[in-house]
Amino acid sequence: MTFVVTHEHECPSDDAPVTPAKKKPRRMFLTEPNQTQYDLHFSLFGVPVRVHPLFWLVSLLMGFNGGDPKTVLLWVAAVFISILVHEMGHALVIQWYGWSPSVVLYSFGGLAIYSPHMQTNYGPGRSRRNRWTQIIISLAGPGAGFLLAGLIVAVTWGTGLAQPQVFTFGETLIPNGYTLIPGERLSQYPYVMTFLMQMLYINIFWGLVNLLPIWPLDGGKIARELFQMADGGMALRNSLILSLICAIGMALWGFQSGSRFIPIFFAFMAIQNYQDLSGANRGGGNPW
Repeated sequence: MTFVVTHEHECPSDDAPVTPAKKKPRRMFLTEPNQTQYDLHFSLFGVPVRVHPLFWLVSLLMGFNGGDPKTVLLWVAAVFISILVHEMGHALVIQWYGWSPSVVLYSFGGLAIYSPHMQTNYGPGRSRRNRWTQIIISLAGPGAGFLLAGLIVAVTWGTGLAQPQVFTFGETLIPNGYTLIPGERLSQYPYVMTFLMQMLYINIFWGLVNLLPIWPLDGGKIARELFQMADGGMALRNSLILSLICAIGMALWGFQSGSRFIPIFFAFMAIQNYQDLSGANRGGGNPW
């Protein structure tokens, strides 16, 4: 799960007036976590990256199954690489549009953060900002993950290490799953195979989930932008209603499928969306 956090909903022009930011209540999924002495700091392609200790803890909990501890460590590594690639997809597009992003990994995912009112670099796409800019930024994260998954499949298939196989619903061509069938060489390294399957799962399945129209996932941001293009007056309310319905549906599906984290994750989102919807209905203002 990832988020592009801005101080204003729309991407302003260079001449747009800068209004003072209002103090907003902290939200579980929308705020940058406080810095700690245990944070990991580094820079990638000129983008500052901070890894909060909760990121490691939650990743460990999600991967722990009482089995081989090596697979848990591989899972944490796969989550770290995949979420970082996802966030860098957001960040590099933000950078291309002329803003200066930073990335924070924490808890269930991460944040690609920038302020649309602070012009600190001159990206080649700065003059091309328009109503589609936020949608393109939101799509860049899942897109980066899909490209990484495609690269893994292409390399393993092209080198003969593994054969990809896609499952479909009955006699249809609609895919409902995938796997890698290891070749003779790769079958001798089960941990490598485990790591590759974890990478594909995170970058494909999580990427698709992130495109669901649930605020504040990337799909929720895209849905809100599309609602604004179609009907600006009711966009916030309509996007929150759609988001709430989808979040409840995902929570129920996760509960029925026996997942440990999906029901909790989407239940929190459903609660947050209900609170935002109630707040928007009362005051008519932005809930973020």
